[in-house]
Amino acid sequence: MDLTLLLLSIASVVTTVVTVGLLVMVLRRLGRHRRELNELRAAAEAQLGPHEVEADAPQHEDEHGDDGRLRRVAVVLNPSKFEGTESFRRSITEVVERIEGAETVFYETTIDDPGEGQARQAVEDGADLVMAAGGDGTVRMVASVLAGTDTRMGVIPAGTGNLLARNVDIPLEDPSAAMVAALTGSDHQVDVGWLRTGGSAAAARSAPRQIFLVIAGFGADAEMIGYTDPKMKKRIGWIAYIFGGIRTILGRSVDVVVQLPDDTRHAHKARTVLLGNVGRLPGGFVLMPDATIDNGRLEVVVAGWRGAAGFSQVAAQVVNPRLVPRYGPKLSTMERYLTPGIRVTTTKAQPVQLDGDTDAEATHLIATVDPGVLRLRVPEGTDPSQP
Repeated sequence: MDLTLLLLSIASVVTTVVTVGLLVMVLRRLGRHRRELNELRAAAEAQLGPHEVEADAPQHEDEHGDDGRLRRVAVVLNPSKFEGTESFRRSITEVVERIEGAETVFYETTIDDPGEGQARQAVEDGADLVMAAGGDGTVRMVASVLAGTDTRMGVIPAGTGNLLARNVDIPLEDPSAAMVAALTGSDHQVDVGWLRTGGSAAAARSAPRQIFLVIAGFGADAEMIGYTDPKMKKRIGWIAYIFGGIRTILGRSVDVVVQLPDDTRHAHKARTVLLGNVGRLPGGFVLMPDATIDNGRLEVVVAGWRGAAGFSQVAAQVVNPRLVPRYGPKLSTMERYLTPGIRVTTTKAQPVQLDGDTDAEATHLIATVDPGVLRLRVPEGTDPSQP
């Protein structure tokens, strides 16, 4: 057997073994995480006393000009993500009444309106805090309304990726614990990303902008999401994306041109271009160490590879950015940019995704950042500046 083929075969086997090992490690972590969530909820409930404020006690205004108390909590609820919405409503209402003494109002999303209209109505109805209860798509829609306002936003995660929740340490598998974390947490002004896409430069410039809070991009990452079986996602969660990604490994790189705000242009061969507002993935992996939610910039990763062996080189650099191949054939490339805005052009239309929601194919992307425009409620002690 040719030596190069032998080395490639060994690399593929090693990659498979490492992947299985990482999956086992992550599943063990999830078990520990569930126990930690229960401990968090118990600790928060034990502190109910300090949250009770006497009617005649002096109130202190926060930096937004209010006294920090919540009087009306709105929950924009995606009913498809929860089994038994009535029990969900009861448990969330009980938590809010017990801890904050506030009114709780629910607004259910629909296929025709996945969250924007409900969030807008909640604001008009006077909500102090709007909780997005659902997956990353629901979070995106609610954030698109609240960005640029003083209304607080919280998250009750119930999707497959739950990427924003993971990056700001919101409890993932216990809605009541997530609600407790929001009520006892603190406000943090975070960035949001905006993306315009089109089949030409002019079409992208005139396209409506779409929000993303975590990672947008096009190419192999969007293909992976499109290939993932929805039924498998419900059964095994985010791990289903790994199986969807297998089909993307053998695709071909395309010519990509990246244009930065200083008008410099950089040419690449790439399978995927990722635009990160935050960089932590499921399982604790940090894809973009310089992507933090409050630094006013995006971390952009432009990655290309040839075959399974090339993909294994990219995967190794994700686990450890210092693992640049030094021996044998170089079958991959990875370039990073940290920028407040970027334009990306490709010679062949590629599928697009925003925080896990797939969009139409495009040849042109225009991405920008709005620094600190979303007032996000994060658990006490969380530092969103850390990846």
